[in-house]
Amino acid sequence: MPEDKDLSKMSDMMTHYFTVKQDYPDCMLLYRLGDFYEMFSEDAKTCSRALGLTLTGRSCGLEERMPMCGIPAKALDAYLPKMIEAGFKVAICEQLNVPTPSNPKVEREVVRVITPGTLIDASLLDTSNNYLACVYKGDDTLGVSYIDISTGDFYTYQLNEDLSLELNDIFSTIKPHEIIANSAVQAIEDDLPISKMQLIPAFGYIDDKEFDYESCRDLVLTQLKIKSLKEIGCENKFASIVSAGVLLKYVRNTQKRDLSHINKLALLDIKKYMQIDATSRRNLELTESSRDRTTKGSLLWVLDKTKTSMGKRTIKSLIDNPLLSENEINYRLGGVEDFVKNIVVREQMRDLLYNIFDIERLTGRISYNNLTPKDCLALSKSLKIIAPIKTLLAKLSSDFAKKINENLLTFDAIVQLIDSAINENCTNNIKDGDVIKLGFNAELDDIINIQTSSAETLSRMEEAEKIATGIKNLKIGYNRVFGYYIEVSKGSVETVPYRYIRKQTLVNGERFITEELKNVEEKILNAADRKQELEVELFNKIREVLLGEVANLQKVSKAIGMLDAIVSFATVAVEQNYVKPIITKNNTKLEIIGGRHPVVEKILKRDFVSNDTIMNNDDSRTMLITGPNMAGKSTYMRQVALITLMAQIGCFVPAKSARVAITDRIFTRIGASDDLMFGQSTFMVEMAEVSNILHNATDKSLILLDEIGRGTSTFDGLSIAWSVIEYISKNFHCKTLFSTHFHELTDLEGVLDGLKNYKIQVQEYNNSVIFLRKITRGCANRSFGIEVASLANLPEEVVERAKIILHNLEQHDLNKDIIKNNCVDNGEEKKMAEYRKGLTQVAGILNDLDLNTLTPLNAFDILIQLKNYIKKD
Repeated sequence: MPEDKDLSKMSDMMTHYFTVKQDYPDCMLLYRLGDFYEMFSEDAKTCSRALGLTLTGRSCGLEERMPMCGIPAKALDAYLPKMIEAGFKVAICEQLNVPTPSNPKVEREVVRVITPGTLIDASLLDTSNNYLACVYKGDDTLGVSYIDISTGDFYTYQLNEDLSLELNDIFSTIKPHEIIANSAVQAIEDDLPISKMQLIPAFGYIDDKEFDYESCRDLVLTQLKIKSLKEIGCENKFASIVSAGVLLKYVRNTQKRDLSHINKLALLDIKKYMQIDATSRRNLELTESSRDRTTKGSLLWVLDKTKTSMGKRTIKSLIDNPLLSENEINYRLGGVEDFVKNIVVREQMRDLLYNIFDIERLTGRISYNNLTPKDCLALSKSLKIIAPIKTLLAKLSSDFAKKINENLLTFDAIVQLIDSAINENCTNNIKDGDVIKLGFNAELDDIINIQTSSAETLSRMEEAEKIATGIKNLKIGYNRVFGYYIEVSKGSVETVPYRYIRKQTLVNGERFITEELKNVEEKILNAADRKQELEVELFNKIREVLLGEVANLQKVSKAIGMLDAIVSFATVAVEQNYVKPIITKNNTKLEIIGGRHPVVEKILKRDFVSNDTIMNNDDSRTMLITGPNMAGKSTYMRQVALITLMAQIGCFVPAKSARVAITDRIFTRIGASDDLMFGQSTFMVEMAEVSNILHNATDKSLILLDEIGRGTSTFDGLSIAWSVIEYISKNFHCKTLFSTHFHELTDLEGVLDGLKNYKIQVQEYNNSVIFLRKITRGCANRSFGIEVASLANLPEEVVERAKIILHNLEQHDLNKDIIKNNCVDNGEEKKMAEYRKGLTQVAGILNDLDLNTLTPLNAFDILIQLKNYIKKD
């Protein structure tokens, strides 16, 4: 931008451009000049490189030409996505009037600022929510609000405990596209793992003066059209109201309009939903795969059989927010069961849902005033389907079906209005014309009649003039400069009547007009302008009617989204042979019979080896799982977590039967990764994730720990793994699945309360190993690492040498006394004395056993019984 002293030398247009630019310094300013949006100076240089535009120059009153580039106004929708994707904010400075001889000055002003979190155009959005978030940090509270202006969804939290942890959980769930905050939040942002993983955008810090409680409160009350914050349960939520109010300010300032579809603010309680941190979401691959961050390979990919955009957003939200309420879970499960049992209703419902457009975003466009004629047709087609949907729902008996039926309102008057008014062959642009049907408005019908009959009128007039003047070669024509005229050849000019007024002289003739022709011309030419003007007026009246139905349309769209999601759950349940889980409030038992991993099962497209899981919070709360790599330990652990989560979102689960205790949090430490950008090695990341689990788990949590301690030396790793599992056993009564290659830990069964050993079965064959994928009681005697390395096609020389080294190490038996010398309790000698006493007492029992008839598994069970007997005695 030129220095201030240069502005006085510039043209009026360029002076205005830079004056506007001063108000939007962080935006790319698109300045409307006729049929183009132009950018100047540094904006032009930056965007020409980013968008591949030709950089030119424009005379501006200075010695040097001003750098300039531009895009056609008609191509704006094609360029905006590229600009937003490039990380730009875009301010659109529109031309507000058409210059005339009497008023040649062109008025321009910014009509909208487009940012990543304020997108509403269909060309810029996919089916998922596009959230803009605001974070406000007070003295000891945190207000977090987020909004999707394309749908009107508006939520707020107030956090009072571990601010950075809970904020991390919220953002890992909603994944906002833009975040604004006050300056005090900077300290928290530095502690957000999700920010460091670049899963959310950098915070945009705005003036702290905007975070004024009184102005924010007043704006919330005005926007929601309520008299008191008590109406939304926020009377004591100071931080929430500040964050919500600043969010509304930001939306109003960027969108330059009041958005009536933002009419509800939902106060959320993070403790009403299962909490899953960003790491666990990534490890469990809930809504995107960890490999390429696409939907394929995720739980959402398996469960999403929805037919509408509203359903797709809803089903993702359900997966992101598992419930903790037994009643709410069973309410959804009842709906799924209804559709599972009623096959015909389910399939007919899916066919109907397929024909419903995105009512939620169409409603947003009504409020936003960018509704198109084709949007109206889409809305009408969608609303017509509500009646047959209600008929199908009436055939079902679940509370879910009844509630959805109540919320599905019908809009017969709206459908009739749209169908009678909007031409089926219209375009998206109201200014293209031919939008309103014949018969809808009498004045418009007359105008259309003038237009359609104008050719015939002019033809009759031409014949009448030929007869009246006797000039046989007379003809009526038209051009843009002179309008309509009567043309007479040179030889007939002398015979024209006095009522003819000379308009133009040609080489071979003369052109004339008459009063009658001028009147016809005025009607014809004015008809086109009046038609466009009248069609816009009529369309705006239709929009005003629709505007009065915004709240009802939003209610219906939410009902359709939930219906679509539950029908999707039912469809998957039937196709994949899922069962209804049993959820009880006071149940602490997790009992999964024949459980399967939903994603792996779908990818394999063949029989998946099912496994059982039986745990409770007392005597079998910890599963210590051993077995070789590639055998399926991690898959099994994830399977348990996913089945638990699926049950709590109200979905059937991949198992023969399932009884699920309500779980408040799922923690995972699975897989190896590093974060070199922030100076964290694989092992450091692992320890940080374990630390998070140990600081935040509760007795109702589910913990998955895979290969703790493998990132350091053998003794260090074993010591850490041992200490972690001991800490969990002592401090929590939560369900824990702990897989390890440290076989020394298997001796902790009988020493740590609630710990039981399990192994993944394998079969050795021809110096190799076959994975049976079956988990059973017991412990693996070795890890088969060398055999797995051989399967990976390592050079034979390396494999054989490894076997020799392993044999030599085993001969030394470096770890044989680890357990004996490291008892977990201070009363080791007393406990060991009790063990020796008990063994003496049962020596006779051992002598009576026929050892030749024992299998390894039977022998193991007998030993466990003997240990229990010793402890009891």
